[in-house]
Amino acid sequence: MRKRLSVALAVMLFVLGMGIAAHADQWGTITIPADKPIKIALGSMLTGDYASLGIDIKNGAEMAVKEQGTLLGHKLILQAEDDGCAGPSSVAIAEKVCNDPLVVGLVGYMCSGGSKPASDVHNKYKVVMISPSSTALELTARNIPIFFRTCWNDKIQAARAAAFAWSRGWKTVAAIHDKSDYGQSLAEDFAKNIKAKGGKVVAIEGITRGDKDFTPVLTKIRPLKPQVIYFGGMAAEGVMIVRQMKRAGLRKAHFMSDDGCFTEKDFIRAGGSAAIGSYVTYAKEPDPQWVKKFESIYGPRQTFSPQAYDAAKVLMAAVAKVAKKKADGTLVIGKKALRDAIRGTHMNGITGKIAFDKHGDRTGSVVVIYKVVKENGKSFFKQMKF
Repeated sequence: MRKRLSVALAVMLFVLGMGIAAHADQWGTITIPADKPIKIALGSMLTGDYASLGIDIKNGAEMAVKEQGTLLGHKLILQAEDDGCAGPSSVAIAEKVCNDPLVVGLVGYMCSGGSKPASDVHNKYKVVMISPSSTALELTARNIPIFFRTCWNDKIQAARAAAFAWSRGWKTVAAIHDKSDYGQSLAEDFAKNIKAKGGKVVAIEGITRGDKDFTPVLTKIRPLKPQVIYFGGMAAEGVMIVRQMKRAGLRKAHFMSDDGCFTEKDFIRAGGSAAIGSYVTYAKEPDPQWVKKFESIYGPRQTFSPQAYDAAKVLMAAVAKVAKKKADGTLVIGKKALRDAIRGTHMNGITGKIAFDKHGDRTGSVVVIYKVVKENGKSFFKQMKF
């Protein structure tokens, strides 16, 4: 009799164990004690040359978190870290936040050069990350399962810029980049698209971030007579190039750049009259009511605050969907379940419809061409009909 009971008990315990195992998350879990907050980490450049862009990203995510306030009875906290728009600092942040038991995921990193190595760390710990601004082509080509972005893949941006240049009859181009994963891949892909159309790429030159004098490169390009100079990089260098082009004798060449130069403060205002007539690619403008609310709190927005806001909203919605609440208030969040919930996102964000493909790229992203114009005494980015 005892033997039969022992066998029955063993079978029952085995079945129970199998049931628990069936419900266990294969990547492990995040456990938030009842008296602890839910942390959303953020990696963005908060000091240095691109701080205005990075703080704008922080403000966008912060706005979303503050609007939500609490989630499943837990206070929400945005833990903002300065990633320096660089690899080493982003990797250090990744190790820090991925080992914080209260962090459910990260909004960031700001730059592709930081997101690439940091994503390897996040993948090791299976902590999700959603970048609002890392657009480099290779980030989603690496098939890192925890990486998503609410911005776009630069293959779309480069192709759109090349198509616009071609439509204007600009078939002879020179490309300059800042040697970053982001800037170089954009410039090279732009050149590739121009060549594919039958155009001529007379030069592809690299510069160094932080330098201020680019006249040697521009002087080298001048005798090649490009119709357009395309710059892959950020506003700090882009504005110096556009200001120095005229001095270098490139008065007839048009200047085109990417979303890194889509900033009123660091490109339009810093460039002054030299910036007028420049072309920049970026997304469609976000919901104007959201912009009005954002600017009433933080002042004029720069570039990626809307995408950061949406990234935080996506992450919070996924947590709310998969978190299991125990009787004592503790939350248990399956890491793979959280990733799967993000991948299955279908949301109307303030930047438009948000969904992701199997690589983590946002589907349906539209890149728009803007021109810096001056009307009624005010300089601004004006969307082109294209």
